Amino acid sequence: MRTNQTYSVSFFIRKKKKQPQLAALYVRITVNGRSMELSLKRTIPSEKWDSVKNRYKGNSEEAKIINAKIQGNHSKLLSIYDELIKEDKIITAQLVKARYLGTDQKHKSLTDL
Repeated sequence: MRTNQTYSVSFFIRKKKKQPQLAALYVRITVNGRSMELSLKRTIPSEKWDSVKNRYKGNSEEAKIINAKIQGNHSKLLSIYDELIKEDKIITAQLVKARYLGTDQKHKSLTDL
């Protein structure tokens, strides 16, 4: 395993083609320069997105809920990265995404065994 790995998590929006005033919220996981994108299944007004802070603008209840969800996803992705380091795995963006979605080999159900 490499000892000097780079890892980052960033959030961004992608405007919808049919409704440009709305945008889908995504997260980009980057490990050693290779990235993977994942939809957070949230749609927000595109003018409310702060691209510098990667957060929803404002102090409304909706803004607090969406920003809390963003922070929760960020924390979960960082803890997954830490778990993979402790397991001494070769870490890739695809592996972090699979662990986040629950589709990696670690999480097998009793029927799979």
